[in-house]
Amino acid sequence: MGRHNTPDPAERPPLRTRLARRVVLWLGRIGLGLVVGAGTLGVLRWAGTSWTASLWIGGAAAVVVPVAAWLASTVPAHDTSG
Repeated sequence: MGRHNTPDPAERPPLRTRLARRVVLWLGRIGLGLVVGAGTLGVLRWAGTSWTASLWIGGAAAVVVPVAAWLASTVPAHDTSG
């Protein structure tokens, strides 16, 4: 997660390519969130937590993970010049 190398604006790929990359990026984040939410739900049910509490906590995890991934992508890269 995070931004590592920003290309020169003059070398930007076409809009269709940029849009496709963004869609694939978000699908990956959402997929990861769903896997984490389902895993959390399974573990909580296995531990004997009620269905209602398990669903709420698993749903919260499924939302927090993609948001955290997006937030981490907004952090600037390290300055290696110095």
